[in-house]
Amino acid sequence: MIKLCTILAVLFSFTANVWGVDFIYKPASRMEIAVDLQKIEGGHLERFVKPYEIQRLSKNVYAVSTSLYIVTVVVGHHSVLLIDAPLGRGKNILQAIEKITSKPIRALVYSHSHKDHIGDAAVILKDNKHKIDILSTGEVYDEIIANKIKVLLPTKIVGHIIYFEGIKIKIGQNLNGHTVDNTSFVIRDGHRKILHVIDLVYADQLPFQAFALAHNVIKYQTDLKTLMELEWDVMVPGHGNLAYKADIKIMQDYIADTKAFVGIGFSQIKFEDFVKPGSPYVWFINYKDAIVDVAFKLLASKYREGNEEEFDALAKSHLEAIFWTMITR
Repeated sequence: MIKLCTILAVLFSFTANVWGVDFIYKPASRMEIAVDLQKIEGGHLERFVKPYEIQRLSKNVYAVSTSLYIVTVVVGHHSVLLIDAPLGRGKNILQAIEKITSKPIRALVYSHSHKDHIGDAAVILKDNKHKIDILSTGEVYDEIIANKIKVLLPTKIVGHIIYFEGIKIKIGQNLNGHTVDNTSFVIRDGHRKILHVIDLVYADQLPFQAFALAHNVIKYQTDLKTLMELEWDVMVPGHGNLAYKADIKIMQDYIADTKAFVGIGFSQIKFEDFVKPGSPYVWFINYKDAIVDVAFKLLASKYREGNEEEFDALAKSHLEAIFWTMITR
């Protein structure tokens, strides 16, 4: 009998349906290090209801998946460094870390200022007997202050490198598409390089609403190019599953298709046909909707099969984001 998780992996695998990339799907393992292109078995809808899953990425680095979020756990000589503490997932993350090691958490790192990824920092600190430093870049700290985000403030500002108990973590601060403070972390552990960067790649699923509410769609594409140019082996992307450069290429191709299909919409729909007496806001939105409808049908012919529910919920938001980008530049 075929396992339910295998069925879900087929039904909800955005990547496999469209490109047929030879990813390897196995049950999550805290003992066995994932090989190249290996992902956690099962679809993201199944993963949503699990308290947590642990996948070892190198000798000392683990990915912990909990209800669609993924964080990175680094086990040092004496203690643990955790990257991100998603809102509502803190207790699950702590339970997972207890399965990995008995060493205390001594450092929590913020990837960016969005509360859904760092909102349970207080839970992490409350349930630990030892002092925990909260680390972030100056950009992240400034965004938390400027936007009055109700999270624990970082206690230490980091620059380009973190040295954590013998493990080197290289920090990148040049990602500006999702947020102006989005931070990349390349963790070097032996011969393995693990990349932690959030909300740019949605492995095995469509991107969230309007490309994860991208701050700037053009810079979002530049960020993907930047990730392709970095040296790393496996990525913890914040949502979905583990990711690889093949997943970034999939994202780039999807965006290229949305741009091409919106372009076809522009060529087929005549602006002058929508200019009418009355509020320009009304007829201009009608013009936008007509272009998006053309693009949606074209995009659906390539991407909708096997992903109908989420495609119908999300695809038009992607096309609208591209429409506004194209019409204003």
